[in-house]
Amino acid sequence: MVMKLKENKFVIKNIKVNAILNVIYTLVNMLFPLLTYPYISRILGATNLGKVNFFISVANYAILFASLGLNTYGIRAIAKVRDDKMKLAKTTKELITLNMYITIVVMVIYISLAVLVSKFRSNVPLVVINGIWIITTPLGMNWLYSGLEQYTYITKRTVFFKIVSLILIFVFVRTSSDYTNYAAILVFANVGAYFLNYLNANRIVPKYYKRDLEYKKHLKPTLILFASALAISVYTNLDMIMLGFIRGDKQVGLYTVAVKAQTVLLSIVNALSTVLLPRLSFYISQKRIKEFNRILRKSIAVILLLTISLSAFFIIVAPECIAILGGKGYEGAILSMQILMPILVISGFSNITGNQILIPQGKDVAFMKAVISGAVVAFLCNLILMEKYGAVGGSIATLIAEMTQMSIQVYYSWKVVHNNFSYQTVIKAVIATVIAVAVTILCNTILKIGAFGKIIMDGIIYYFCYILILKLLREEYFLELVNKILRRKKYGQRKNL
Repeated sequence: MVMKLKENKFVIKNIKVNAILNVIYTLVNMLFPLLTYPYISRILGATNLGKVNFFISVANYAILFASLGLNTYGIRAIAKVRDDKMKLAKTTKELITLNMYITIVVMVIYISLAVLVSKFRSNVPLVVINGIWIITTPLGMNWLYSGLEQYTYITKRTVFFKIVSLILIFVFVRTSSDYTNYAAILVFANVGAYFLNYLNANRIVPKYYKRDLEYKKHLKPTLILFASALAISVYTNLDMIMLGFIRGDKQVGLYTVAVKAQTVLLSIVNALSTVLLPRLSFYISQKRIKEFNRILRKSIAVILLLTISLSAFFIIVAPECIAILGGKGYEGAILSMQILMPILVISGFSNITGNQILIPQGKDVAFMKAVISGAVVAFLCNLILMEKYGAVGGSIATLIAEMTQMSIQVYYSWKVVHNNFSYQTVIKAVIATVIAVAVTILCNTILKIGAFGKIIMDGIIYYFCYILILKLLREEYFLELVNKILRRKKYGQRKNL
């Protein structure tokens, strides 16, 4: 019993550390564009920024095809064999070799497009730069490090390359014609990390020299998850490609700035969710259902408390966010950003039903059905709405697609969701958010300050009210978090004495 208690405390502590490291990793990835976007958007302008993001979207699709579903399946596969050195080495070799073969096929298709499509032929430097990114993808192996929960290494590596890239951008991107330099620096940050990952993998995973590699057993689950990843990508990347063809580079530039704010916030939320995938997969493989449900229950509550408040707050301060990120000429992105903000709640919950329930339980087909349905809806809505409404139409299409995916995932995971969902937490979070929004808007009629100062002041007022109301309503999971923080503070004071 004592051993079990100690193990549970260690696991919970380890999960918290991993979650914090994954949030730091995500924050670094997100702070990088936040620091550079206000500068880049003004230097390059909406048109050249749209060109760069168009080809980045194309490269993301190529990388998606080259990786199949390894970014998700690989984490689960590695997590299951992490305690067996030989199985770990064998699985790693199988997955990276499979990734390399498929990447070669993808590169042949990519080169063919570069020759046949006029939009590619007129932007050869961007085609070459992103081609380097695509061909080095197999060296990345992020699935290996996530499956082994090596978040300390991932965070350190990311911080290093982002800092170097940040310096390079301010040195080499000075005029609107430097958009190719900007694209090259973005690719450098990824390719450099890939090479470092590959070299480090040789240190942590034993060499596997036997020839009894089993590709077929990985092919079916990776293809199922690939279909899911492709469908998700339809409304995360295809919208920009469609917008580029339908309405031109300027609308892509406006949409990019609107999406950037939403992507930053959503990535932070998803960092908390994604870090639990290897742990929950391990619990399912060991049939430890009580531990699975305990972690899942807290995860749902925390994600909802965070996303409900964030989405409402950033709808209020959307004009100021766009003014900082884009500046003059990007006012058309404000409504798009406001439409996208509810996705924080929708996609945050989808991450729970997908990454924490369906995938760890091996329900890949159910997950695939949900995201393919969302992708079809996104594609059709983009066709209908983009011609007339441009970036705003793309935002509405994305919102509808996310709602579709979430609804279907909830249907397939309803039994688990129902048993671990706190309706009281949602009601209290909504009440606290409504009051906080009302107080913040009222204060805005009195305070007249600049964009950056307004975001800071609104944030202080809004979250003071939100936290105060949650405390008055005695929200269970919020109070539990506060008590833990206070206990740590008291412990630290005693230790110092």
